[in-house]
Amino acid sequence: IRPGTETVTREITATGTLAARRDIPVGVVGEGGQVVSVLTDEGRWVKKGQTLVVVDRQVQNAQMGVLQAQVKSAESDLRLAENELARAAALVERGFISKADLDRKRATRDGAAARLQAARASVVESQTRTARLDIRAPVSGYVLQRNVEVGQVISAGSPALFRIAEGGEMELQAQLSEDDLARVSVGVNATVTPVGTEAQVTGQ
Repeated sequence: IRPGTETVTREITATGTLAARRDIPVGVVGEGGQVVSVLTDEGRWVKKGQTLVVVDRQVQNAQMGVLQAQVKSAESDLRLAENELARAAALVERGFISKADLDRKRATRDGAAARLQAARASVVESQTRTARLDIRAPVSGYVLQRNVEVGQVISAGSPALFRIAEGGEMELQAQLSEDDLARVSVGVNATVTPVGTEAQVTGQ
């Protein structure tokens, strides 16, 4: 035997629970409704913004039709008011109508413009609420749990429909003795073997 110096590898064994490093619950953001289709399942990867659940929107589409009709009506009223104001402005210079009549025409035009703006805002609000019906992934990651089925009625008070491990990052939560804990530092290589499998996952 030749005397020398070498590194002695020490192995620390611990049993713990696998969990997501950042467990993100996915719930209902909008008004909710009846689920038409579920587009992902447990064990699948999803991207941020990806649609996970499609919710029925027949009522919202009907409301949108009414609001768009109101916008067209308001546009017609505004065009009419602008034309009447233009004619009144031409007549007041010739003395056929008073300035008070012109002011009333101008007020009518301003009111029509305000009603058109309000109608357009209602359309945008309705579009936003309709877009929020569908459930989308708030982060990219790995789907750990699915708690929603087709035909189910969901609302803002429903439990989390999905649980996503952000970025797919998992961690082993284990307890170590004081001696073993003193030998562990950030960056030490680790190998995890899930119960019931022979697979080994490496990490740090």
